[in-house]
Amino acid sequence: MAKYYHKYEIPPSVVNIVKTICADYERRDRMIRFSTVSGEVLDRYIALNAVVDGALETVECNIRCELLRDIVLSRGYHFSAVSPFISKNTYYQRKRKVIYEIARGLLLIF
Repeated sequence: MAKYYHKYEIPPSVVNIVKTICADYERRDRMIRFSTVSGEVLDRYIALNAVVDGALETVECNIRCELLRDIVLSRGYHFSAVSPFISKNTYYQRKRKVIYEIARGLLLIF
């Protein structure tokens, strides 16, 4: 039986893909800014980072970087740097929402 993410109903395989996309975010950002990558590869890097940025814009700006890091490392509320600032339920709602928005932006779910 697959575990679904409550309100957003995200299959675990999609969550793993989103984690992988998020894990590569910083490398793609460096490649966009400082590398000689061009053409279709550059366009794809920009598109992937735009999807992640768009999803992160749905949450408060103070927790965006930490939330992205928590998604990549599969950290929970108690090990997160944002735990002193927001409640446990709010943290998990925001995290699920970001994962869901990234998956929708990548057309992994409808």
